[in-house]
Amino acid sequence: MPRIDADTLAEHRSQQRTALLDAAEELLLAGGWEALDFRALGARTGLRRNSIYRYFSSRDQLVAELCERGMPAWLADIDEAIDAAGRSPEAAADAYVRVQLEMVAAGRHRLAQALAHAPLTAETLAAIHALPARAAARLEAALEARGHPRPRLAAQLTTGLLNGAIQLLHDDGGAAAEATAIAAAAARRAVEEAARP
Repeated sequence: MPRIDADTLAEHRSQQRTALLDAAEELLLAGGWEALDFRALGARTGLRRNSIYRYFSSRDQLVAELCERGMPAWLADIDEAIDAAGRSPEAAADAYVRVQLEMVAAGRHRLAQALAHAPLTAETLAAIHALPARAAARLEAALEARGHPRPRLAAQLTTGLLNGAIQLLHDDGGAAAEATAIAAAAARRAVEEAARP
């Protein structure tokens, strides 16, 4: 067992958990789902395989927590972009689309790509698929605060456009600038149209 370098056992356990998550992310990004197993995690972290089970009961639990830990930074970037966008609902939608496509183009969506075909349990998939709803809720709240009459509809339409653009970037990363410009313009138009009676 690795030597305890923390002041308390709780800090040590937190450090070990972080090390396991970091190693899991490295394995997933380098080799996909097949590369992520507890033996490989042990080799990277110095923990015995059975010790890893004290932190994570399964690969699914590990993956769900790994996806969850990236959300606060993702949401903070969305909030910052929307706040800086100005007071129109269309500007908020434009910023929402642009900042996320910029993050995808910069590689911050690689974990989702690595897990796209992983044989995860239905429960884990549901938890991961629920994460983008938090971002959409940010947009919906921003649209409502800017006086949009149907913020939910506008946010759903914008998110659909965003998801299509993300898939395009996954398939053809070289089209990032064009896809971003088109998706942002389409989001502005969708927000305008959703406001019509």
